[in-house]
Amino acid sequence: MQKTLLSAVLLGACLLANAASAQESPLESTLKSYLVVKEAGEERMMPAEEAGPGDIIEYRLMYTNVSDRTLSGLVINGPIPSNTSYLADTNSASVNAKFTVSAGQGDDFQSEPYTRTVTDEDGDQREEVVPPEDYAQLRWEPVDSIAPDQTQTYVYRVQVD
Repeated sequence: MQKTLLSAVLLGACLLANAASAQESPLESTLKSYLVVKEAGEERMMPAEEAGPGDIIEYRLMYTNVSDRTLSGLVINGPIPSNTSYLADTNSASVNAKFTVSAGQGDDFQSEPYTRTVTDEDGDQREEVVPPEDYAQLRWEPVDSIAPDQTQTYVYRVQVD
């Protein structure tokens, strides 16, 4: 089975979102990826170093306020690597946060269900619901600020195509 390295790809994409270096940033970010293995009806998490078609990867994005002041305006983006598909209803956050998704490359984020306008052969337009496996990015916007020493965690799963 051909193996695909996913952790480095997603980690690089997540860290690019932080423009400031670790020494200057009041926010510390960590990404953990786990291979979800089912054994005897129970799920077990193993470090995701490699994954193959059909495997499920759980990503956990953790953000810690390492400053002595409260921070606001946090926006968390969870990219979905091109060789994977988002698994519906696997997103969660440790805090109250607005969850939106995008099926495109830009900033077109919407609440679920994500819809797009499609034009048929006759030129008629209609709204079409985009299936979760076609999402390209996920986004969380926490409702409240992040206090000093507070850690917020955002989780989602993808399946390797």
